[in-house]
Amino acid sequence: MGRFTLWGFGTDFTSQRWLSLDLCGLLCMSLSVSIHLFALFAIGFTLISQSLIAKLLFGILYVPFSALALVSLFMATSTDPGAVPMGARPIPANLASESDSIVTERDNVRGGLRRRRGIRRCRKCNDNYKPARAHHDSVTGRCVVKMDHYCPWVCNAIGIMNHKFFILFILYTFLTAIVSLVLILIKLIRCGISPQQFSDTSHQQVNNTLQEVVNSYYGEYQQQQQDLGTVFLDASEQTTPGCDSMMDSNSMIVFTLLIIVTVLFFFFTCCMLMEQGEAVNTNMSKIARMKTRAGLSNLDEYRPVATEFNEIFGGEHPTMSWHWFLPLPVRFPEWAKDNVLGYEYDITFPPIPYQEPADTDAESVASSVGGASSVSLGRMSATSDRDSLDVVSDIENIMVQGGEVPLDQDSEHSSVKKRSNAGTIT
Repeated sequence: MGRFTLWGFGTDFTSQRWLSLDLCGLLCMSLSVSIHLFALFAIGFTLISQSLIAKLLFGILYVPFSALALVSLFMATSTDPGAVPMGARPIPANLASESDSIVTERDNVRGGLRRRRGIRRCRKCNDNYKPARAHHDSVTGRCVVKMDHYCPWVCNAIGIMNHKFFILFILYTFLTAIVSLVLILIKLIRCGISPQQFSDTSHQQVNNTLQEVVNSYYGEYQQQQQDLGTVFLDASEQTTPGCDSMMDSNSMIVFTLLIIVTVLFFFFTCCMLMEQGEAVNTNMSKIARMKTRAGLSNLDEYRPVATEFNEIFGGEHPTMSWHWFLPLPVRFPEWAKDNVLGYEYDITFPPIPYQEPADTDAESVASSVGGASSVSLGRMSATSDRDSLDVVSDIENIMVQGGEVPLDQDSEHSSVKKRSNAGTIT
């Protein structure tokens, strides 16, 4: 999809509100919301009737967990994940070291790769400055600081500013699945339905529904209804209060779908939580962990910038706190914010790629294949010859004026002549 803006919403540098307009992501995010709402109403209408314990669990645990999951989903979707703004600059304290670093990039003019001295830049972001811990996301079209991955279920890239909301969304979805399983078990035990009876009931209810449709079409519904009878008529007369709804075909279908959704999301979110636990403990994104394990990057490059707080949840302390569990915006200490993000930015900066000062610009130390090596060697040879001739000329001027050449200069004179002669022979 890349950078795109629609009515002020999008991921472009000029977008007023952040929102990834990727079609697949929007569909998956809508499905996430729909599943939560379906489970909420399905449990409310099929599992908690005539049961005080079920009502308490639903009101005290399930509803708050479901609400927190939906709010966390909204925050993870609508929050800028840490995209580097146009015009961002290196931190002044790191400018000298970054300008002197070797950067490998693609040469769009001559083709191939080239290495140069200078700050990191992202060609896909119009040569905008790229902090060391940032990675380019092809879906949103932006470089994201500490990018973990792109998640279609929240329709957004997961970076330093919304990683917390992503983890909370998974956590509260996992908790709703646990409470849902407990309510399902309470319903089955209370109504005395074994797994075999539940399976037989489901099949029989579906068969009865199909039979009713066929009979209604041929105008023989009444006669066939009397012949077939109701399979669970006697059982329904003796059911526990609140269990008679289980005999309804529509309720049984909803109940079956609820079980399937609950089990699937229980195992899915459980696996995701175990994976994200490593990110919380190490303060490193998935991409950073993969690159360091593969030996593609140095561990120091992605190491946390401070130990006084957790980079995923923010705050003032590295230990677990109450704000970790609430979908509130991530806040970093003022003294560490720029270091965490890896760049300096102000709304007064011009919206163009940052240009390094003249004294920090340096020439490329190597160029692409195709004759560049011989050109560089030729320049070095020419420069050496000019330097040698300058030294010889200075010494001769001294001798013409009647001055004496010191011993060390005489030695240097001889060595320079030898090098000049050697260069001429060559």
